[in-house]
Amino acid sequence: MSIDIPVSLLEEYADGKGGLDGKSEICDSQTMIKRQTTINRIFKLTGIGLHTGREVVLEFLPRREFGIAFMHRGSLIPARYDAVADTRLSTQIASGDSSVATIEHLMAAFYFAGITNCLVYIDGPEVPIMDGSAWEFYQEMWRAGVYEFPENGVYLKVLRPVEVANNDAYVRVKPLNTFDITMSIEFRQPVGKQKKRVTDVENAFAIVNSRTFGFLEELEAIRKAGLAKGASLDNAVAIGEDSIVNPHGLRYKKELVNHKILDLIGDLYTSGYRLLGRVEAHKTGHYLNNLFLRELFSDPANYAIY
Repeated sequence: MSIDIPVSLLEEYADGKGGLDGKSEICDSQTMIKRQTTINRIFKLTGIGLHTGREVVLEFLPRREFGIAFMHRGSLIPARYDAVADTRLSTQIASGDSSVATIEHLMAAFYFAGITNCLVYIDGPEVPIMDGSAWEFYQEMWRAGVYEFPENGVYLKVLRPVEVANNDAYVRVKPLNTFDITMSIEFRQPVGKQKKRVTDVENAFAIVNSRTFGFLEELEAIRKAGLAKGASLDNAVAIGEDSIVNPHGLRYKKELVNHKILDLIGDLYTSGYRLLGRVEAHKTGHYLNNLFLRELFSDPANYAIY
């Protein structure tokens, strides 16, 4: 299925060479983003929706306006924490009668690729699951290249401790001049307790490549509810009674806690900014991640933008 893109956008951004002006800087994982950026050329991705099981087409356009946004059924939906409408099985954003679910992996890819501005046309109700990680999204952004604008204002620095909790789960962030994440998870065996700290988040590419996971007994219940129609061993780590079901096992020893970090990064990027702070998270999920952002933005004294 093709998606109609306004001619004005094509004329504004195309230069006849597939890029903005032929002078873009290809994404360099060692370069810290300092200004607003967008992708250097239009590209398209197709995949299967995790819950609908249907093919979904995404078309990525350069964007001059600040922020990531989706265009679905004629509605512009900003990928922002205050547009989040549902967090039960993924992060879903909505505007009016239109919504887009499962945005967290794509948002994490935008973070790692250093993209602050982009318009995503989507012809379905959810972002495709691809291989269950953010890797395929990231690769295509890297191939497209990065165009840098003169404006800054892409970082949010946490100025004082902010914390939210739900029972024994929590997300807390303390002031720090870099982005540092410590994540701990706790599930039944064979997962058990896992903990990981990432101090160089912008270059932690093992996080980008870590897949979503689920327990077989939960999958059966979700499918009975008419969801997870697109789930398979090609796009998720399946956890059986006492072992990993996937024939090739895990990509990394700590792939599961890695993926929870990926989800957190994607959810935090719905702040609209690249966070600076020391993050400590335990048994968190999309609901708590979003609740943290709402608490953070509830008081301007909590943060500074630059």
